[in-house]
Amino acid sequence: MVTGLRERVNARSSGASSPQSSASSPPTAELKADETPSIASYSYEGINADGAIEAGELFATSEREVVERIRRLGLRPTSVKRSKPSIFERELSIPGLGPRVKPAELAVMARQFSTMVSAGIPLIRALTVLTDQADNPVLRRTLAEMRVSVASGDSLSQAMERHPKVFDRLFVSMVRAGEVAGALDAVLVQLADALERNVAVRQKLKSAMSYPVAVLVMVVLVVAAMLIFVVPVFTGIYEDLGGTLPLPTRILVVASSVLTTRLPFVLVGGVVAGLAFRSWRSTPSGRMAIDRMKLRVPLIGPLIHKGALARIGRTLSVLIGAGVPVLETLKIASDTAGNQVVSSGLDEASEGVRRGESIASNLGRHDVFPSMVVQLVTVGEETGSLEEMLTTIGATYDNEVEAAVSGFAALIEPLLMAVIGLVVGGMVIALYLPMFRIIDLVQ
Repeated sequence: MVTGLRERVNARSSGASSPQSSASSPPTAELKADETPSIASYSYEGINADGAIEAGELFATSEREVVERIRRLGLRPTSVKRSKPSIFERELSIPGLGPRVKPAELAVMARQFSTMVSAGIPLIRALTVLTDQADNPVLRRTLAEMRVSVASGDSLSQAMERHPKVFDRLFVSMVRAGEVAGALDAVLVQLADALERNVAVRQKLKSAMSYPVAVLVMVVLVVAAMLIFVVPVFTGIYEDLGGTLPLPTRILVVASSVLTTRLPFVLVGGVVAGLAFRSWRSTPSGRMAIDRMKLRVPLIGPLIHKGALARIGRTLSVLIGAGVPVLETLKIASDTAGNQVVSSGLDEASEGVRRGESIASNLGRHDVFPSMVVQLVTVGEETGSLEEMLTTIGATYDNEVEAAVSGFAALIEPLLMAVIGLVVGGMVIALYLPMFRIIDLVQ
């Protein structure tokens, strides 16, 4: 299980942390470890070698740093001003409502970072370039703060660890392993590949789910429109005629009356129920119950299950290949599984490994892990090729997810059309049932 990443010496990484700090960014290289300078956005103007004016924006800790950086770009600075965020930008910084860093953006950043590290560019200079190129404001600010942390003496993994909302445990652990093995560029490439594969699988799952969700929303809107606008018209006619309405019609009339006369209470009740459900979902028992229910949903459950297994296989393979300890690897894979049922199985496997048991024997105790996964892990542990077996698991379930998505898309459309027909057609039939009695009376 010990790969080339672990056998490479730490010459490049250790040599890229101290000399680069002083060479790449003089203003921040003098910072002490206990100082925490604030990062701000500065707009600048400068004259290039042709005499033309160029303008731009940089994240830096001071105007002096901006001046030195644009001079290194070959410009003669004429104006440097600190940008003031607008009220809209301040609102975007509210926790939970602001812009987030997408995995695809992290994958691009990791690949660019790897290219610069392998080319021998110092870390601080590489972080400066990445900061200037980042389009996402959250990622741009994070990279700028990381550059200050590295200039203050932190390692790259320590700087990333300060931003858990951007870099998860998988990312930080991989970078730390790359620093220890002296193979930071190779680890960053592996991270980029893993992130891109995860994004691809998630996109396939989202594409499979988007059509059913859109159709269900449309059904709800159609039903609500009929209850609010159509059913009351028939209700007035039936009240004038008198008599007892059929049961399906009475149900529609009651639902329409509740929705039209008590709409504020219905909305408030819906909001309260949604908040209560959200609060329950955030609890361990709630997450476990919901994730268990997801796995049991026909058609959709197998997709979610296979996607989680593919993600686990890739994560474990990448971490073990980078030399991360097995216990930490299992914990990180549990955190990134995306399903609480699968995560609990990995957590119990981790406890078994801590007691000296094998990974496969613990995975085999849970039905959520198919026999193929257990057998491949067993072979990997016995032959010392666990990394390759885990890669096979990830690739196999990636292919199964892709095939399942194609089959799901072909099957779900007629099923949803049937559901729409049953719901809307059932409401129409319920509305017209009393009409047959009127026809009988007229005859």
